Amino acid sequence: MNARIKEDILEVLKQAILLIDTEEHPGQGLTEVSDHVIHDATLYQDEDSISTAILVYALSKTVGKCCEKEIPFRHFAEPLRKMHTYLSKDNYKFFRDELKRAIHEIKKTDEKLNVYVQEVFERAKIKKGSKMHEHGISIARTAEILGISQWELQQYVGIQPETSKQTMPVHKRLEITRALFN
Repeated sequence: MNARIKEDILEVLKQAILLIDTEEHPGQGLTEVSDHVIHDATLYQDEDSISTAILVYALSKTVGKCCEKEIPFRHFAEPLRKMHTYLSKDNYKFFRDELKRAIHEIKKTDEKLNVYVQEVFERAKIKKGSKMHEHGISIARTAEILGISQWELQQYVGIQPETSKQTMPVHKRLEITRALFN
């Protein structure tokens, strides 16, 4: 793993742990933290950055639901602590194993939340994919990295398949295109 990626993931985990441990409603802060690691994901297109960003984003949504339903959520910090420890000791296998366990922990929080969490993970992939696309990675490459369809990602970023009607007027699209080249 690239040293820069490692340091960024460690910092993201540290911030996520702090938010979960100390904030009354840490959801929004976790979303912002997950956005930080997307920069590395777009530069290096590595699975660890992408997986960490998706995990923290899914945590933000799940913790938000937990706050609404008054379900305890502080236990989510423990897998993040373990991930931080393993990564800081360059134990990448255990880091990745713990990441998978963290995802499992989110899913088992509440049976009713389980369906929601599945949807959150799918949406998280698509949302983070759109961020990668905004950073210049092609739709095809982003979809391949995240294991989602190009069609799902295109819909999210506002690209309509050629067989669909355009959602933005042509004159507006021309204005945007001209602005890109000025």
